[in-house]
Amino acid sequence: MTTTVYQFIQKQHAEFTAFHQALTNESDRGCALFAAAFLDKALSDLLYLSLVADKRIEKDLFEGTAPLSSFSARIKLAFYLGKISKECRADLDTIRRIRNEFAHHAELISFDDQSIAGRCRNLQFSYHERTQQPRSHFTAAVSRILAMLQATGLSSVAPLVKPDDRPTETEKAEARAQAELAIQDLAKSFSSKTEAIPNASVKGASCGKPQDASYPED
Repeated sequence: MTTTVYQFIQKQHAEFTAFHQALTNESDRGCALFAAAFLDKALSDLLYLSLVADKRIEKDLFEGTAPLSSFSARIKLAFYLGKISKECRADLDTIRRIRNEFAHHAELISFDDQSIAGRCRNLQFSYHERTQQPRSHFTAAVSRILAMLQATGLSSVAPLVKPDDRPTETEKAEARAQAELAIQDLAKSFSSKTEAIPNASVKGASCGKPQDASYPED
């Protein structure tokens, strides 16, 4: 293991420890918002490490109204890239919804509110018994998912930019020649079919009624 990687792991461990301590000290609202923001950032880092390296990646994908600017979009792409399981995706979506409950209600709410407590106890990444406090379920699931996202990011290998695959001038000339031959063959085929039509059948055509046909009087 190189020194750079070792230092990176140390930094992540320090951040994780500080994160866990912050969750303990925060209010219920602060805990929910801070945890979701940290997971959102961890997902962003994971995806960043899993995609082609390009200087425009942040602007194209992660900033402002870009496709991966939201927590929800990052969860979905991480799942479809095979970076998280279906169960982890479900827990992340639950954490996102809990975050929204706290963020969108001005009145004082807590993890003990019925709708939030039920969601916390259903988090699959919590190791607690269901009788434990809802906030304990929430922080346990968040910490476990965060550790998993960071570990997955370390093992991710970004794909290389696809090499230039534009056709050469020689290939373009060959393609033009092949197209010209195809047009010539089509023209010859059409001409031979036209010449094969008997002249008699053309001369015999008329707009009136055939002479040997009998029609009832009007």
